[in-house]
Amino acid sequence: MRVPNRVMLVAAMVFALSMGGGAVSAHDGDHSGPGSTGPDLHSQNMKLLANVPRSTPATQSDLAFAGRYAYAGNYLGFRVIDISEPEHPHVVTDFRCNGAQGDVSVYGGLLFQSVDSPQSHGGCDSTNVTAATPGMFEGIRIFDISDPAAPVHLTSVSTDCGSHTNTVVPDPDNNRVLVYVSSYPLGAAALGPNCQRREDGGGHSKISILDVPLTNPADATVGTYPLDPDTEWTTYLGSYTFRACHDISVFSEIKRAAAACLGEAQLWDISDPAHPEFLWRFDDPVVNPANVDLWHSAAFSWDGTVVAFGDESGGGGAARCVNPDDNQGRIWFLNLESGTKLANYKVPRSEDGSCTMHNFNFVPLSDGRKVLVSSAYTGGTTVVNVDKLLDGASPSDAEVGYYRPSGGNAWSSYWYNNFIYANDILRGVDIMRLSDKATAGARRFDTMNPQSQQSLIS
Repeated sequence: MRVPNRVMLVAAMVFALSMGGGAVSAHDGDHSGPGSTGPDLHSQNMKLLANVPRSTPATQSDLAFAGRYAYAGNYLGFRVIDISEPEHPHVVTDFRCNGAQGDVSVYGGLLFQSVDSPQSHGGCDSTNVTAATPGMFEGIRIFDISDPAAPVHLTSVSTDCGSHTNTVVPDPDNNRVLVYVSSYPLGAAALGPNCQRREDGGGHSKISILDVPLTNPADATVGTYPLDPDTEWTTYLGSYTFRACHDISVFSEIKRAAAACLGEAQLWDISDPAHPEFLWRFDDPVVNPANVDLWHSAAFSWDGTVVAFGDESGGGGAARCVNPDDNQGRIWFLNLESGTKLANYKVPRSEDGSCTMHNFNFVPLSDGRKVLVSSAYTGGTTVVNVDKLLDGASPSDAEVGYYRPSGGNAWSSYWYNNFIYANDILRGVDIMRLSDKATAGARRFDTMNPQSQQSLIS
């Protein structure tokens, strides 16, 4: 591997910033970008094309895509990045709107931002306050992004216990979009009046569902879906007990939702998307909340036969990849119909940093082929051939490629229109190319919310 010297790298960054985009291209060799402490580690078939450094020290979070734009959330707002030339991306707008954790989804010219830290009010100039502050806000902010260079804040909708993540569920027959809101008490500072804490320490036990009319999004209303009564109670760090979901993925054509509900994984029927119905649950003894092992993320294979659930062991702050053969911090692949365990996976290298599998999606391939892209915090980005795993291959034999930037901490890694995008907590947005026949023939989409799949591909 060849790494440009620091003088050349700084000069490249200054030039890119002077051009207004803030991106650093990497097409002449490997470089680590912000936070670099040495050479990047990667497979020969993975190449870093560009890095768009973060503009603030705020944590960078999730990603959504629409056309030529990537929408990159962070704890102080979101950025809109033009990715029409993946080797030369540029920032269209750096929109400040305070409130962790900044999860973003897009649909029909709208952007939905999750706010899960108490704010002084619902506007973008809010400040962080305590949950006991009268009139404090947590929930979903809605923006008009019909002009990506000039987002307009339309309204802020309060949801009980805030919004840790959000998932859009299109409902074109009713000219609306629903937004599933996952939320839970993040600790004593977040136990506001609407977290439904009981005397025994438990509470919440639901998701919120926004009903957003596309003709007037500011008229959005809030309903709820109570979780199945047998949903497992989760005791987090031995301090408080609750039932809630961390993240939800939906697949509209097959009318299913996969809910990572912290203490267990669930599958729901969303034939009536405003009123989900519980179908089955999955848990494994090795995913133990007492060990800070929590069901975190989910995704469907594009042929609708496999559902993947991720275990964010250690909460993203522990070294759970030191032993690549243990069972902590893995993605679990299940049969969609029965919930039967098929295989599991995590990065097949020893990683001493804060590592666990995190946010992921399946590459949209035809013929039922299954390849998954995932972030792994300090473990970088990994791509795995799930078909090989299901046939009994080891994780190292099933891995298609990987990129681990020096000084990186990847929050979200997704496939979108033939490239891989990672929003890195410290580095900003990395754009990578994977050259491998395993992803040949991948479909392209006009819009991609990784948690909102629409049509079967077979």
